Amino acid sequence: MKPDEEGYSMPLSAPTFSAPPFAATAQSQILYMIFTADPDALAWEVPEPLEVDHRGHVLAWIGDMGQPSHTIDIYHEALTAIRVRYKQWHGWYINYIWVDHDMALTMARELYGWPANICESTDLRFHGSQIFGECVRYKEELMRMSINITSPPTVGRSVPLENEFGELAGGDFLQIRKFPAAQENTPAIKQLLLIPSQDFEIHEIWSGNGALEFGKSGLYTHLHKLDPREVLGAWYLKASWTVPHPRLLWESASSD
Repeated sequence: MKPDEEGYSMPLSAPTFSAPPFAATAQSQILYMIFTADPDALAWEVPEPLEVDHRGHVLAWIGDMGQPSHTIDIYHEALTAIRVRYKQWHGWYINYIWVDHDMALTMARELYGWPANICESTDLRFHGSQIFGECVRYKEELMRMSINITSPPTVGRSVPLENEFGELAGGDFLQIRKFPAAQENTPAIKQLLLIPSQDFEIHEIWSGNGALEFGKSGLYTHLHKLDPREVLGAWYLKASWTVPHPRLLWESASSD
């Protein structure tokens, strides 16, 4: 196979995913929460050269996503992210993410540095004004979120919920991508990527009272230490956006 015949990603003869941009479709629906957590727990999670933002905000979402071209159909996704800074840039660092689809998993890890692991397919559930979502990996519950909608419908809102949501949840992603060295005693490659969310549009949004609980796990031994201290906002939304190529901000060879 000649270089110009290789696929964009592995397997080179049958790529799992194609090149960005990736457009999340309007059928994507998400339970979304912003909260504060133990500052020591946040500092432990954030790798250098990133630093925890002074606001101490954490993001969690559980959703059913549509994001061609790597997945035309809906796939389940759950994640946590910490608001961070690097020099003049501010954004969200995803420290945990789970998906139920191998194409979404490989795209996340290989291209963007999002540390995707596999989870089970568990759809969002609705009962009246209540919405429930969870992240389960091999029958071990890692995240559970519950929101009871209290906001009025669009025609009854004095202030658009989009404003409240944007103030708390807005921002790009600042992500560490680390490639372990294949050869022994060879430095790993560690990169800091800026990943903008472009063309973000909310098609439906509701807010309410939210509860979030993390499970204790022998694999994710630090996860439960991120349990919320204060919930700042909880929403159910349908949204669309575009994820472009990342921008390399920093790169270092490290032996850790």
